[in-house]
Amino acid sequence: MPSPPPPAREVSPRPSHEREHAPDEEEPLLGRPGDVTQRPSDLLLKNLILGTAPLAQVGGITLVAITWGGVFTHRLILFSAHPLLNSLGLLLGIQALLILQPTHTAEQKRSGTLMHFLFWASALATFYAALVVVEVHKQRGGIGHFESPHAVLGIVIYVLLLIQAWVGVAQYFFPAVFGGVERAKRVYKYHRIAGYVLVLLLLVNVVLATKTYYAGKVLGIRTWAAVVGSLLVVAGIAPRIKKQKIRLWTNSSST
Repeated sequence: MPSPPPPAREVSPRPSHEREHAPDEEEPLLGRPGDVTQRPSDLLLKNLILGTAPLAQVGGITLVAITWGGVFTHRLILFSAHPLLNSLGLLLGIQALLILQPTHTAEQKRSGTLMHFLFWASALATFYAALVVVEVHKQRGGIGHFESPHAVLGIVIYVLLLIQAWVGVAQYFFPAVFGGVERAKRVYKYHRIAGYVLVLLLLVNVVLATKTYYAGKVLGIRTWAAVVGSLLVVAGIAPRIKKQKIRLWTNSSST
């Protein structure tokens, strides 16, 4: 008489966060768009290198390196601080996006938002210090304003950064400004979209800066190098965007 088959072994289901990260044979090497999520056991700072983030880091560091390398291999003047500060501000802004993108739980979102705020606060300090430098330089030299596409876009960005910062701080720390927490949450996706657009504008302006006399002729910063660095930043940030959080035609208030 044949022996009965052995009882089937019970397999306990994996936690949801593990199932979300289970590899698939047909999955792209860098993952699907928007699928990078911080696991409960991960440190917050790990978000800076999750998924395609290393591409953005390499791109941001490349832009800082070519800028700082150009500045410090030439005679330093007051205006030298302008590209130094702006490139540093851009790198900090990139960190602000990367740190918050993969947050998943309420606690992660709280911690991520605070770090996002600190990164952007530091970035804004450097950006506006750079603005002061260029204004003092122009006043001392009797140089006109808005004499290049870089200068025109630059002032637009400075204004938009101020508006974006005010909205971000108000919606999270002072939601009463919008009529309460729920109404403030409705602004999140617009704030998020504006953040991506601002970083894109900053990258465009880095490329435009290479066409100015100082960056292009004096410092010798190559346009192609700025383009490569900028494309790496986009390649690192874009795939991590969760599309459901930026759809303008939905009423989702998820953060």
